[in-house]
Amino acid sequence: MSVDTLCLDAPADRDVAVALSRVVIVGDDADDLAQSTERLTELGYRSRDIDLPGSNPDHEASARDLDCDIEVVRAALDFGEIEDYLNARRSQRTGTRATIIVQTRHLTAADRRKLIKSGAHYLLAMPVSDAILHRIVRTALADAATADSIQDFISSHKSAIGRMVTGVFEIQTLDEAQKLSTMLATHYPVPDLVVTGIWELLSNAVEHGNLEIDFDEKMDLLERGVFQYEITRRLGTPKYASRVARVEFERAADCIRLRVIDQGQGFDYEKFLAADIPMNRPNGRGIFIAGKLCFEQLKYSGKGNIVEGVISV
Repeated sequence: MSVDTLCLDAPADRDVAVALSRVVIVGDDADDLAQSTERLTELGYRSRDIDLPGSNPDHEASARDLDCDIEVVRAALDFGEIEDYLNARRSQRTGTRATIIVQTRHLTAADRRKLIKSGAHYLLAMPVSDAILHRIVRTALADAATADSIQDFISSHKSAIGRMVTGVFEIQTLDEAQKLSTMLATHYPVPDLVVTGIWELLSNAVEHGNLEIDFDEKMDLLERGVFQYEITRRLGTPKYASRVARVEFERAADCIRLRVIDQGQGFDYEKFLAADIPMNRPNGRGIFIAGKLCFEQLKYSGKGNIVEGVISV
């Protein structure tokens, strides 16, 4: 397969707290890539071409091409080829944090889970409309900014207070959730492995729990670029202003337990956990990522407003 690579520099969006960001599209159809360039340019992205010789992901020149923020895999590959490609890319991305969006044909739920485990952050069912691609790229850039901030803290800090055995915290905002996620992660054996899961649980408690923004509503807010505005607005209203999420950390002899309790209305977690990983939408993957990639056990209780993540030590 001959692979062409196109690099798109996305200007900072007024609704996305990300500086000038690089988006790489990898594909096997030059005409399709040219059309994608034109469409994304019309949406406000500045584009430039990068030559990637050959189709071997292990090619030494490809490391330079992967120096980006977002990588969109847009090729007519079968499932096994996509999985191999992602595994090879993951081994290449040492020291980089590119978010990978995979555009592919409809896959089974099991296939989707395998691709996420292999390194795909978002999955899009082909064909992909301009609006959906733009929506996912915008969301990915915002998510990447938060993830980078958390990972930068983790990589440069170690716990300065010794080993925490127990701790109880209350948070109200996403900023507090982010800061607490980074602090708690430093008390785990492998902080980089668990920090994303902690963040997902804490941010879900704020967004979906206390502020009662459901998944469809969040997608609409993200599409319109007003998600952060709505978070701030709700935090200032009488109904939500006094709500807190309680975070309990406990180190036992053989494991660490993290329990998060919000004051929201709860949700049908059994139905949600049994559902497919969503395609063509920017949200709804967090619980799967936390449960499958970060914590060894993840269980909900109560009306869905209590979640406990466990990892062995």
